[in-house]
Amino acid sequence: MPKITFLPSGAAAQVPAGTNVADAARLAGVMIDLPCGGKGTCGKCLVRVAEGSLESKQAAILTGEQKAEGFVHACMSSVAGDAVIVVPDNALEKDAYADDRIDLFEGAVPAAAAGLSPVSRKICVDVQKPGREDGLSDLDRLNRSLDPFLNGKGARYPLSVLRKLSEALRGDDGRITVTTADDGDALCIVDVKSGHDKGRTLGVAVDLGTTTISVQLIDLEDANTLSTRNGYNEQIHCGLDVISRINYASARERLEDLRARAVHSINRLIREALDDACVSREDATCCHISGNTVMTHLLLGLNPEYIRLEPYTPTVLQAPPFAAGELGIEIHPEAPVFLSPCVGSYVGGDITAGILVTDLAKGKEEISLFIDIGTNGEIVLGNADFLMTCACSAGPAFEGGGIDCGMRATTGAIDRATIDRETGKARYTVIGGGKASGICGSGLIDLIAGLFLTGWIDSSGRFDRERPSPFIRADGRRATYTIVGADASGTGRPVILGETDVENFMRAKAAIYSAAALMLKEAGLGFVDLSVFYVAGGFGRFLDIENAIAIGLLPDIAPDKFNYVGNASLSGTRLCLLSEEFGRTRKALSGRMTYIDLSNYAGYMDQYMAALFLPHTDIRRFPSVEKILRASGT
Repeated sequence: MPKITFLPSGAAAQVPAGTNVADAARLAGVMIDLPCGGKGTCGKCLVRVAEGSLESKQAAILTGEQKAEGFVHACMSSVAGDAVIVVPDNALEKDAYADDRIDLFEGAVPAAAAGLSPVSRKICVDVQKPGREDGLSDLDRLNRSLDPFLNGKGARYPLSVLRKLSEALRGDDGRITVTTADDGDALCIVDVKSGHDKGRTLGVAVDLGTTTISVQLIDLEDANTLSTRNGYNEQIHCGLDVISRINYASARERLEDLRARAVHSINRLIREALDDACVSREDATCCHISGNTVMTHLLLGLNPEYIRLEPYTPTVLQAPPFAAGELGIEIHPEAPVFLSPCVGSYVGGDITAGILVTDLAKGKEEISLFIDIGTNGEIVLGNADFLMTCACSAGPAFEGGGIDCGMRATTGAIDRATIDRETGKARYTVIGGGKASGICGSGLIDLIAGLFLTGWIDSSGRFDRERPSPFIRADGRRATYTIVGADASGTGRPVILGETDVENFMRAKAAIYSAAALMLKEAGLGFVDLSVFYVAGGFGRFLDIENAIAIGLLPDIAPDKFNYVGNASLSGTRLCLLSEEFGRTRKALSGRMTYIDLSNYAGYMDQYMAALFLPHTDIRRFPSVEKILRASGT
């Protein structure tokens, strides 16, 4: 078989002729980013053939110079014989997992543990000693002792617990500690140990996002959060959004790759959280995971292909609990792992968990709208009488993806910006206070809003080429704006914003606004009818509301109607660990939601096209922005 060697690492793999180069790299342990999922549309998987040759479908986006130098796209090339391939540095550094801005909502969590009913707990019982003629097994006697705690439910024992039972019962004269987890239908017996030792009972809450994953380690006895860890979902190397992940998963080995990456990402954060709290994995005896429908499928290794094909049918919406060991989650191997119920193809458990921290979960009469702004924008509209939900593909721009100098909200990211009206110069702040390496979502909103309100870009997102500014440079049909010069940046390269970046961002904001507008229209309502507009997502709490309105991401309504709930998915998932009642509420809410598939609504594309401007083609929808523009003569 041909041998493929990858430089600069020197890693190599022997693979059959015809193997895709990206797959050969994966087998060699080399990471090649495929933001489009391997469809050859993004041009980001550029590699150079140093020796040998490949069978390659040359993409139109390759320049003549790149072709002459031997560059090809890994996803469009296959192995023909022995070859040496040079892989440029990945855009995402392998150690760039941390997120410096923890964005959580704690307000909905009861302050006292007295009213809680945690999913997992330890029960200390004294089990009757065996008698010669009582006809009872060890399990029979344990069940009798547990009966007062079962509340009419049965107990379910895994084989590993049964194997320990006889020794545990006889280790301390029938005194035993039983670790349980309630799955709603039965009491799962997670572990048995000799003696009465309640100790700590810990739970793990996971928000499985398309771009990032967040993990919390919770003490279930007193509701204290012992550790919170955030990091990248390592699947991003295989596609930036859910559609590209589905494309990548077309082959069974690639689906397994995605599953393994999700599990590895979660386990990395769990290990860090356990280390923070100085506890062992066996102390964590239950886990709740909330993710969108595609992420849930990929975590379980389920084929997601039919989610994107009409009639858009997932394999599962409400998955049963699984043992942690079965999924490869590194906590107690018998700990049940609960997955938040999904509602439709693109509205998942992150939303059914997220709305638990809003009035939508409290049955109020006032109309509320909840929107989770991320790679996949999800919206819930309703009150005590109805709940409607939909999703739109916003793309990764809000999290820095698809933007040349975009990055997550971590050290070195520009997170705030203003623009000088006369010169066009940007003034900015950087997370961590050092030199700027890129710009995150909240900074992008500030920057684009500032450039628009000062007249340096027009409503279509094009830079003004007539006004002189040292920060704007036209190069053929495209122009770029320099935020930070190469000499002042943290990377030695300039931090710039191009018109293509602005267009990508405008598409993302248009998807969000138009989906919300269509939902309201279908309900016979307008933005003015909302009592509360909830904003969730990775950067929701860091938004400048006026700038978000100025670009047309958020509607032009009274500022006091906006309520930021941070990472609502993680907060709601935590509630389900602490209270069985929240778990029942989550399930009931998912059953009440009417899922609207935007692809079936011809009016959505009209709404979307109208929103592809700053702030909108109909400026009357944004009277406060219109007032600013008139006052400045822009």
